[in-house]
Amino acid sequence: MTLKLIAGYSLAAATIAVAAVFLLPRQADGIVLGAALVILPVVWLHLLLSARVIRPLKSVAEAARRFTEGDFSVRVMGVAGGEIGELASAFNSMAVHLEAKIQELEASRSQIEGILQSMTEGVFVVDPSGRLTLINPAAQQILQVGSGPNALFKEAIRYPEFHLMAEQVLKKGYPAVQDVELFTPMERNLRVYGTRCRSAGGEPSALFVIHDVTEFRRLEQVRRDFVANVSHELKTPLTVIRGAVETLLEGALNEENGGRPFVELISEESERLGRLVDDLLGLAQIESKGMLLTKQQMDVKRFLSEEIERHKGRAKAAGVSMTLEMKTPLQTLMADREQAGRAVSNLLDNAIKYNRPGGTVIVRASVRDGAYRVDVEDTGIGIPPEQIGRIFERFYRVDKARSRETGSTGLGLAIVKHVMEAHGGFVQVESRPGEGSRFTLLFPLV
Repeated sequence: MTLKLIAGYSLAAATIAVAAVFLLPRQADGIVLGAALVILPVVWLHLLLSARVIRPLKSVAEAARRFTEGDFSVRVMGVAGGEIGELASAFNSMAVHLEAKIQELEASRSQIEGILQSMTEGVFVVDPSGRLTLINPAAQQILQVGSGPNALFKEAIRYPEFHLMAEQVLKKGYPAVQDVELFTPMERNLRVYGTRCRSAGGEPSALFVIHDVTEFRRLEQVRRDFVANVSHELKTPLTVIRGAVETLLEGALNEENGGRPFVELISEESERLGRLVDDLLGLAQIESKGMLLTKQQMDVKRFLSEEIERHKGRAKAAGVSMTLEMKTPLQTLMADREQAGRAVSNLLDNAIKYNRPGGTVIVRASVRDGAYRVDVEDTGIGIPPEQIGRIFERFYRVDKARSRETGSTGLGLAIVKHVMEAHGGFVQVESRPGEGSRFTLLFPLV
């Protein structure tokens, strides 16, 4: 409508100007008047065009420019009616819908980025040109990648296993699964999945997901070692018992006093089997998350004296003396009597087994650094420094030959460790080869 009005106004102005030129007198005043009659409609027409067309179009153009620069909040204002008004209204409507869609896309993108950033699994994408188009922090940390997206894949990730997988996925198009072992900066076991995906431009890319299965592999190895060790520990006494029984059945049983040594051997090995089964059941109970401690106020001096008394016969047979030193005014301790007794008993057993004739075992109780300390110190063979980190593993023995002679199951220190963790405390060890060891149980003060 606005354009039709402007066309009508233009035609009227032109008609008036032509009529003025031909009809007015030819004198100078007439020329001036005619010129005025020609110029004034043109000026009026220019002002009308500026107000109705040029300025609104400039407003639309400016809004469009700002829109292309990313300012989706811009709107065309002050334009009403006519074709330009309809254009401004359509532009504003388009801006509203596009702004809503872009906000929706931004929210979705932020959500995806947040998920990728927080994932413990590594994720990265390789495009057909061999560049990383995406890599999350977990993948950067696992693979020790310093560069981010747009880096060359083979330069950023220098593991040939990944290069072969990317080639398989991109060129052949089918998924790939592979176990990859890394050795630097630390040993890791990875399970890597690769599959084809589409990039934003529609090109096929390779998407990789990395699962760090190091802990799973470690636990799996622990389980295998545990089964192997249990089988070995059970097989040894059973073999001895079987041999003794066969000897008895072959005639030793009928000889006068001939069968006694074999019966004693069967008894010893049966006791060894019993200790092993008891330790295994105790360790399983302690490691169980359903284990409940029955804590009570214990008289520490009485508690430690009872444990020492239980081991005095064995200590005397080994030529080892045992003493108790109380270095604390705090006489009571909140702990589970049975489990705490098991921990102290295992430490006393080891202090006697790995001591020397004429050696000593000193048990001390004290309070220091906010913990109740129970020290068991011996003058035995000690522990080499390189083995201290492993002595709390199940079935690990420092002196294997001596352990077999004394009937050790190799589970005692593992039980001590788990008992202390169940109490919210821990166990420490200090040792010098040839001079002895000191194990310290640290119970939290409640």
